[in-house]
Amino acid sequence: MLKKNGKKTKILISLLATQFVALPIAMVACNNTNKKTETTTNNFDKSDVNREGSLIGDELREKVNDVIKNSSFTFTDLAKEEYNALNSPIKKDQYIKSLWEKITKWFASSKDHLDRFAFLPETLRNPEFRKYLNVNIPNLEYFVGNHEVHCYFDYDETQRNIYYHYKIKCLDGRQNEGQGDVFLNLGQDN
Repeated sequence: MLKKNGKKTKILISLLATQFVALPIAMVACNNTNKKTETTTNNFDKSDVNREGSLIGDELREKVNDVIKNSSFTFTDLAKEEYNALNSPIKKDQYIKSLWEKITKWFASSKDHLDRFAFLPETLRNPEFRKYLNVNIPNLEYFVGNHEVHCYFDYDETQRNIYYHYKIKCLDGRQNEGQGDVFLNLGQDN
């Protein structure tokens, strides 16, 4: 009888020890600062584990939420003035469509197999692009080293508007920390 209890105790201790070893490993998965980031632009169609809203670190959740809430896509003052001077919805649609055609030229070298135009912070420095449009994705520097941020431009035929999509992925796996679509703000208060 004593031997049976001894075996059960050993098994119980082994199970508890395994949990204490596995938990810290899982907790540091997205906090490993020794990883090198290699920027890629063609991983949008891979299946990911979606961890949005799950139990990730508080600081990471806060940074991801800031990206989700405060990302923006706006006209520059010049483009806003040109757009607002147009007096018909048809001309405004044509203006947006012409901007989309310019984006397809400015970012042609980063077009993927799904006809999306990937971009990196460096490529947004294109002077022609900056003449018309502003893209803001907060906390990009926070994710460098531990995460990949994939971004691309696309055009939505239903809304007749340009948007960019972003996805924040952990380097230690295929976990998707957050993602979203940000449409060009066409309101009068741009």
